[in-house]
Amino acid sequence: MSSLAMAQYQQVKIGEISSKYKDSLSQKQLYNLIQEIKEQFDRQLGYSVFEYSENGLPINILFVNESQKRKILKRYEEELVSIQKHIELLDMQISDERSSLNQNQETLNKEANILNHSIADLNNYTAKTNSTVSSLSKQQYEASKKKIDTEQSKLEQAKKRFNEQQTRYNRDLREFNRIISKHNSLIRQHNSLIIRIESLSGSILEVKGKAIGKNITTIKTYQQDGKKIVQKENYSEMEKIEIYGFDGNMNQLKAVLAHEIAHLVGINHIDKTNALMNPILQSNQIETMKLTQDDIKAFNQVFRSMPQIGLRR
Repeated sequence: MSSLAMAQYQQVKIGEISSKYKDSLSQKQLYNLIQEIKEQFDRQLGYSVFEYSENGLPINILFVNESQKRKILKRYEEELVSIQKHIELLDMQISDERSSLNQNQETLNKEANILNHSIADLNNYTAKTNSTVSSLSKQQYEASKKKIDTEQSKLEQAKKRFNEQQTRYNRDLREFNRIISKHNSLIRQHNSLIIRIESLSGSILEVKGKAIGKNITTIKTYQQDGKKIVQKENYSEMEKIEIYGFDGNMNQLKAVLAHEIAHLVGINHIDKTNALMNPILQSNQIETMKLTQDDIKAFNQVFRSMPQIGLRR
């Protein structure tokens, strides 16, 4: 979509309509759309900025074959949906696995604390027994030794159970990390697909258009206060409007055409939601093409401030 340098009342006419649209768009239908846009502009602005004339600038409705790109885009979009579903499943699995791992880690920490306390208690008991062995009777010594052996056996069993739990936890942790790695890989694929889809979508010609003109530079030379003055002026001379990618949606065509006619008369893009002159076609404009207050302000700024143009009523 074009950006123009100055406002100018324009005349338009129907130019070429591709034969591909012979069953979906007639000259009469296009003429009616142009008149509807004019009536809407005139009613909302209170003045006229363009008219239909056989001497006007042509509006061409062109056809571009994009079938192959659309097939690729459809495949990308289907792949994206599949990846998104897989990511969602992994998100739930990761959440469950993380909760389970946290619980198992807490259990392991408690078991480790209990085991360490038991080891410390046995070591203290063994040290105390060894320090008093000379004062113990044979029967007392045998009883202490038996207790130490029994506790050591219990500790060995507890260590074995703990090590088995630790092994299971490490195995679960590796599986969790594998899931995380797979999740991250899918995220990268997802982001890569988004970029490819956006790039391909941008190159596919939906219902889009452009106001086409050429930049003209004029040089004026004159004398002022005995000095030679050279003045350079740049302006755009509009030539035509081209609309392409028409798919039978008349409301969308009307919104795009109205946008390009506004460009043709000198209105630039405005970054306002719902505005006809937003660089991105707004859904509300497809439903009902209508100038917003921001659009009207944009028209008034260039037309009301340029009385020499001669607004038509």
